[in-house]
Order: sequence, then C-alpha cells, then structure tokens
Amino acid sequence: MNGLLRSPLVFFVVAGLALFAAVKAFEDPADGDRGGDTAIVVERQALLDFVQLRSGEADAGALAARWDRLDEAARRVWIDRFVREEALVREARRLGLDRDDDLIRRRLIQQMEFLVEAGADEPIDAAALEAAYVARADEHRVPAIVTFGHVFVRDPGALTADPSSSAAARAESLRAALDEEEADFDGARARGDRFLYHRVYVDRTLDEVRAHFGPEMASSLERLRPEPARWQGPIASQHGWHVVLLTRRTEARVPSFKEIRGTLAEALRRERREASLERGLDEIVGAYEVRLAPGLDARPEAAEVDSPLR
Repeated sequence: MNGLLRSPLVFFVVAGLALFAAVKAFEDPADGDRGGDTAIVVERQALLDFVQLRSGEADAGALAARWDRLDEAARRVWIDRFVREEALVREARRLGLDRDDDLIRRRLIQQMEFLVEAGADEPIDAAALEAAYVARADEHRVPAIVTFGHVFVRDPGALTADPSSSAAARAESLRAALDEEEADFDGARARGDRFLYHRVYVDRTLDEVRAHFGPEMASSLERLRPEPARWQGPIASQHGWHVVLLTRRTEARVPSFKEIRGTLAEALRRERREASLERGLDEIVGAYEVRLAPGLDARPEAAEVDSPLR
C-alpha cells in the first residue's frame, strides 16, 4: 500500500481530481446549463431556407423541387450541415458570445435597423415628385461644358493682367499667326510656353476651368462665342495670357422633370427610410428605462466640455 501511495500515477490522478473539484466549485452554474434545450428539430421549411441561403439559389420553388429529387445521402449532407450550424450557434449563445463579440453586436444592430426600415418603401406618388422637382431642380443643374485648346504665354506680372505688357503683345502676335496658318489644336501644340496643366480641354465644366486657370479665365470662356475655325484672345488667367480656340460650349441649364424623375424618387425614398428608421429606433429605445450608474454625470453643462472622445 505504501508503495502504491508513492506511485507518480496515483499522485497525478489525485491532483487531477482535486483540480476538477476546485473548478466545479467556482464554476458559474449558468455556464454548464443548456436549460434543457438540447433538442434540434429539423423542419422542412427551415431546412429549405438554410439550403437556399447557403447555395445562393434565388428561386425558392425551383429549390424545393430539386430538394424533393435528391437521394437520401445528399439530403443527409445538408441536414448534417444544418444541425452542426444550429448546435454551434446555440453553444455560442450559451457562452454569451452574442453579447460580448462586437462584430456580432453590430450585425444584430444592422438586422434590427433593416427590420425597422423595411416598412418604409412605399411608392412615391406623382404629387410628391412634382413638389420635389419644384423645390430641388436647381440642385441638379447641369453645368456649362466647354471644349477648347489654348496657347499659353507666361507673364511674370500675371496677377495684374496688364494688356499693354510684353507678354500680352506676344500672345496677340501668336493669335494672328495661328489664324493666318489656320492652325488646329495639333498645329498649335508646339507654340507658346509650357503650361502647368493641359493644352486641350474636352467637355470640361467651368468649375474645372476655374480650378486650373482661375475665375477670370472661366468668365472669359463664358462670354466668348464658340468659333471652331478662329483663335480668340488673348485672355488673361492667374498664370498669364492665353490664345484660345473655343470649339464648343453647352450652356448651363436646369434639367427637365422627366430627366431627373428617377433621381428625385430615389432621394425621397431614401429620406423616408431614414425618417422611418429614426422613428422606429426612438420607439424601441423609448421602451427601455435608462438608469445611469453612480459616477456618470449626464448634466447638460458637462456635455459641453471638450472631450477627447469627440
């Protein structure tokens, strides 16, 4: 007996039993309690929904018909997958992973938002669309579009835009020469000074012109009459002087109701969904009583203090 008690095997068995007893003594009873819900009932519709989701099949009717033609072995594969996932989900919930995992929390929040928002997709009536067009048509204004090429002459005093400067005189000479040669965009590429941006601008908005040349150049192009066979200028920009071949310009305009009907309808639907979502979430949150733990100060003046969390 003394030899048996001194055996290492007996020592490890006794130590293991003691450790197991200690763990069980401090274990939360809820951790091991499945609440008696150990039965996984596999119902036809739930199983078909699972198969449709995992297979990506869009037609539920066609999927059900194919399911009925499957042999027992193929059905067993899908049933085993369904049972395995259901068991894992239940076990994860039992362990509280749905409460402690931020990714799962965000997914649950998204699902709730989707459910709250789902009832807001009502058809937009004609009166609402027409009212939206009257109120918002200018927001959808189509900007003026220009197509032009230019020859640039650098002017150290460009900000003054002095027409009597030597740079302006050089630009005027270039304009006369280009007209005499009847040069097109390609024929003018080697003339003038190197420009920071492009030599030719095709179907550009005046906002893009302002970004590259400044407001004065954009205003000049708005006033010029398109003449595909004649170079015009020189006109000033924030960089210097430009001789311009303006070939096309479409004026800014307000689109017709027909052009933006679909855009307006989508905007109204989005706004309705957002409003419906806010109302629904307010109702859900309002059903709960909120209590602040000791130490949390929710006074208005405290909220105005700058916080590093902002």
